[in-house]
Amino acid sequence: MSDFSQMTLPREEIVGQSAASPLEEVSEKRRKEVLLFCDKLADTYDDWHSKNRYYYREVESFCSDIVSKESRILEIGCGTGDLLNRIAKEDGIGIDISPRMISLASKKYPHLKLQVSDIEHLEERDPFDYVIMSHLMEFIPDLWAFLAEVKKHTHPETRLVILTTNPLWEPIMRLGAKWRLRSPETIRNFITRRDLVNILELLGYEVTSSGFRIFFPKRIPFISFWLNKILPRLPVVNNLCALQFIIAKPESTEKKVQELSCSVIVPCFNEAENIEVCVKRIPKMGIRTEVVVVDDGSTDGTGERARRIEDPEKEVQVISYSPNRGKASAVRTGIEAAGGDVLMILDADMAVMPEELPRFFKVLSEGRAEFVNGTRMVYPMASGAMKFLNFLGNKIFGIILSFIMEQRNTDTLCGTKAFFKKHFRSFVKGKDAWGDFDLLFEAARKRLKMAELPIHYTVREKGKSKMKPLRDGASILKTCFHGLKGIH
Repeated sequence: MSDFSQMTLPREEIVGQSAASPLEEVSEKRRKEVLLFCDKLADTYDDWHSKNRYYYREVESFCSDIVSKESRILEIGCGTGDLLNRIAKEDGIGIDISPRMISLASKKYPHLKLQVSDIEHLEERDPFDYVIMSHLMEFIPDLWAFLAEVKKHTHPETRLVILTTNPLWEPIMRLGAKWRLRSPETIRNFITRRDLVNILELLGYEVTSSGFRIFFPKRIPFISFWLNKILPRLPVVNNLCALQFIIAKPESTEKKVQELSCSVIVPCFNEAENIEVCVKRIPKMGIRTEVVVVDDGSTDGTGERARRIEDPEKEVQVISYSPNRGKASAVRTGIEAAGGDVLMILDADMAVMPEELPRFFKVLSEGRAEFVNGTRMVYPMASGAMKFLNFLGNKIFGIILSFIMEQRNTDTLCGTKAFFKKHFRSFVKGKDAWGDFDLLFEAARKRLKMAELPIHYTVREKGKSKMKPLRDGASILKTCFHGLKGIH
């Protein structure tokens, strides 16, 4: 069942009228109907939730993946507080128009900040990092006015997380209510995902991700996992899922190229022949450029070579440890040590030229994307740059990852990536020994806006590649399965 709130058209937007307009009167009438329904439902609300526990746990897991708990979170239509309690800690606020719902929620979760309010009368004036609206849009009498008011409580990086019931499920829902398998039925909007996307875009929001989830809302041991992981990712079939989702943010045209700092993480193992040239070739980007060299247990003096580097345009930080822990560990160490707003990963072999990095920085700093992955599959490669088995494996895993992430990815194993550090402070470590898939899956899990940037791929300057396709293929396949499990 659902959570509720309401919004009437702001008076200041109705020019030349002092009394309530017909539009306001219609909205107010619908608001009272929803309020009466919610108050009546409140005492049995948790019982209906428990009858559909699997469905609501999936909803909570989906939102928990996206939301960073240390952020300012607002849930509109919080009901009895279950979802807000799962995703928020100290700085979560829940509002609902039903006094009875808020009373029950306050008893269940006394640590949460809960208010009887609609968005128009919300006392909090500071913008929120996340605004959660779960099964709310079905009950809003004026979606345009409501979403326009929500925008007043956002900043350029705010995420709107909107979950609604697929209108195709209306007959099933009515039967479920009749057979007492779900909460009683009432009048609702039954708005499609495309309709909501259209309204959001007209109001100046940018939709960063949208899709479907939960093909079958009841738990069947073993079967439910495959039904609800595979089918929502299949074209056409996914339109039959019970849940629609939209992730959106306010559009921003602000250019911030000179307002961001940049850290380039260079993980390396036995790259003494390359490291000095690599660091010196990295261009200066933004207001400050830092290079973080992570010496992953090298035995050829890579760390010592890196410490001798002097560059007046860049700060060079060198981290060494032993024994070798693998590239994924080196990348994670670099992320934790880096101080820049924008983080980039560059392999020390310079098969991807350091001079291409400013393009990644430009895409992020201008707000075109939040995660940029290089792709070597557009321009012709230098002869011998990539072995046939590596090329074939990359193509196969590109198809697999695009399916899992629901984002196009043509080059899963390209080591050159760029992203904002703020999105990876709570980076979830996965099973990938190389770290590329961990980063891609984390970006997909958080529903970041991802983009691919074509790059030129040359033969490495010196030394040998550490990637062995036959040895690493099975491990990467296992990583893909963990990624499928982890992205709700």
